[in-house]
This record gives sequence, structure tokens and C-alpha cells, in this order.
Amino acid sequence: MQTNSTQYDVAVIGAGPAGSAAAYFLASGGLHVALLDKFDFPRDKTCGDGLTPRAIKLLDEMGVLPQVKRDAHHCSTITLRQSDNVTFQLELSSLNGLPHDILILPRYQLDDILRRHAVAAGADFMPKARVKSLMRTPEGIAHLQIEDDRTLDCKLVIIATGSNSNLLRELGLLKKKPPTQLAARTYFENVNGLDDTILLFFDGIELPGYGWVFPTGPGTANVGCGVFFDSPHPQPTQLRNLIQEHPYLRHILRNARQVGPIKGFPLRTDFSPAHSGNEWILVVGEAVGLVNPITGEGIDYALESAQLAARAILGEWHAGSFSMALQKRYRAALAKKYRYQLMLNQLAQQVYFRDGVLDNLLYRAQQKLQLRQAILDVCFGSVNPAVMFAPRILWDVFGP
Repeated sequence: MQTNSTQYDVAVIGAGPAGSAAAYFLASGGLHVALLDKFDFPRDKTCGDGLTPRAIKLLDEMGVLPQVKRDAHHCSTITLRQSDNVTFQLELSSLNGLPHDILILPRYQLDDILRRHAVAAGADFMPKARVKSLMRTPEGIAHLQIEDDRTLDCKLVIIATGSNSNLLRELGLLKKKPPTQLAARTYFENVNGLDDTILLFFDGIELPGYGWVFPTGPGTANVGCGVFFDSPHPQPTQLRNLIQEHPYLRHILRNARQVGPIKGFPLRTDFSPAHSGNEWILVVGEAVGLVNPITGEGIDYALESAQLAARAILGEWHAGSFSMALQKRYRAALAKKYRYQLMLNQLAQQVYFRDGVLDNLLYRAQQKLQLRQAILDVCFGSVNPAVMFAPRILWDVFGP
């Protein structure tokens, strides 16, 4: 049994995109970082597998994009489908200031690439390290007890546990289990008609939500669906029904073979800066509720919030001070970047993702370039989401 604790500057709990990115940024800044995960890697993670232009931009800043691109499938357009008669494309080349493609890479590969990138920067990875307890000593040292009796001490902790809120509630950082939305996905091979286009479809889907076909390679795809409210209907069951009954899916999957089971996964869209931690803990990514309430996307937010946390830590560390000022700095950065944006995204979801309204939005967007551009920009965060409530957009959607 190990009795002496290993000493670190920062311990990062969770080695998904948020945790590995935080470990990378901190280790690159000269700190001694432990990166813990309850699993060994590579490991599977149920997800839609899409990397948005904002995520690609951060991966480029981290210096890991070339490796991701080698393994990923590149998509340059998005097809939105409401019916056989209402189907149109969004061109990613029209995004301002962001890369002009989406990369599809299963999390089994992506997460391990990011984890190895953090280790190459100097972080120590600890697999199969489920945290049994976490406390702070009177001397201000964070003490982590791992289930196999390993221990480590550090000055700061970053929690990057995704939608799993158990540790946050045990520490009193969340008062109750947060609401979660539901999604499900599976993989197929020998899919007909795939190219460099992502398909998002809304016919046959509970609203607010959508179904998707994300090409992962020649003839292979991630097929899934999600609803962004607390639906009583299990998403794996809905996806199974869609695969059997949806006319478009039946067409492209007629010669396909399903690879692996249908797996469901939760999503947290309950972002609040007040959930970002305390003076010795910072919470990043989906653990702080950073998921887009329109698209269900969270990897871009995970990478960005990890960078914000690392900047706050390195700023306070190098200034020679370490107190609640660190949390205030991080919380302010989160609020500035996300509070207004996600509030408006939530409002847009409530206004537009309703029966009848969404039909009209997509029908009008098929005819109007400026409306298609607004949808694209808001979904990928390249403009202020208030554009969806500008008079010209409201007229395009609700006018005669």
C-alpha cells in the first residue's frame, strides 16, 4: 500500500477533451500536472463525433490539428432536411474568421490523441484512477484519495468529468443532480451516398432536437438523434425506430451493416458561471454545463473553457498570489464569453424549435440566403446569436 502522496501543482480529474486540454495548457506553462481518469486509454466515448470550426481553431492553437486531420473525415457542407421537398445545404466556406470545414473523428481516437498531447507537454497520466475522496487540508493543500489507495496532493484541482455530476455534488459544488438531455448514436458501414456532407434531419424527430448522419470515412457513418429537453422516451429506442422507419435512413442504410450497439448518452446544458468551482477547484467543459442548447455540441466549449481555466491559473500563479481571486478571474472569463451567448441560444431554441415554426424557418431558409447564413453563423458561434431576433430575420421567418 502506498503511504506517501505524490506532489503536484494541479490535478485534473477527467481526461476527455476538456481535461486533456487543460492539462496540456498548464503543463506547457511549466506546471507539474497530474491527469487522472477512471479508465485506461484509448477508451470509447459515446458522442456525435463532430469537431466544429471553433474546435478546429483551438486544436490548431494547441498544435495537435495535423494529427487530428490525418485520422478524421473532412466535411465542407451541412445538409438540412425537413422533408423530401425542403432540403438545402449550408456552405461552411461562408463562415467568417473560422475554419471552413467540420472534422468527424470518433472519440475513441480523438480523446487519446489529446491525452497523449498533454503527456508530451509534460503532464503525468494516471489511468484507472477513480477518485474516492477529495478534501482540502487546513494548510490549503488538496488531498486526493484514489480507490486503489494511491494518494496525491496538489495546490489546485480541475474537474472535467463531463455530464457525470457525482463528484461535484459530493463536494457541494452542485446542490442537486442537474437536468440532462438525451441523445443516442450507433455506427454503420457500407452506407450509400456518403460524401463530404453532414446531414441533419428534423422530420420524424421530437422537438427541440434533430437526427444526424456524420460520415466517418468512406462508406462509414455515425448515425444518431437527440432531444434537448427531458424527454420521457428513451433515445436508443427512438433511434432504433428511426433506423427501421425513416424513409431517408432506410434508403441510405439499405445495404449497410450496423457496427456495434446503439448507445445513449446524456448532455448537460445548464451552464452557469456560479457552477465554476471555488477558490481551489475549477470546473471546465460539460461539467460546468457548457453544451450548445441548439446543436448539442460540447467539444468546442470543452477546449475553450480549458484554455480559459489555464489562463486564469497561470496568471495568478505567475503573479505570486493564489486566492479567491483566481476563481473570480475564471468565472468572469466564462461569463463574458458564454453567458449572453448561451442565454440567447436557449431563447432561439425555445422560439424556433417548435412544431410549425421550425417547418416555416426551414422552408423560408431554403429560399433566402441571409436566413441560411444566420442559421449557420448562430449554430457555430461566428456571430452574436441576437441576429436570430433581428427584424430582418424575424420578417423572413414570420412575415407573409
